[in-house]
Amino acid sequence: MTESRHALISHLQDRVRDGQPPSALLNHMALDLDIKDQVELMKYFVEAFDLTLGEVTAIGAWWYEDEREMNDTDIDFYISPLLKGWLENNA
Repeated sequence: MTESRHALISHLQDRVRDGQPPSALLNHMALDLDIKDQVELMKYFVEAFDLTLGEVTAIGAWWYEDEREMNDTDIDFYISPLLKGWLENNA
């Protein structure tokens, strides 16, 4: 894992510890960091929160703009319980 990738993963973990929802993390990565590949977004969640690709496939239906299958509220509903589980195991 590259140093910059490791730094972003640590940053995502810190943001979850601070109570930010999954949609805030995704918006940050897509808008502020210009990570536009949804599979790459999923991989970051897999690495940062000890998840499987199958658990985060809902991210593939999310996007920050225009028409999409899932909006921020939807993605928070599906992914938040997974991050809560990670928090409980990494307190």
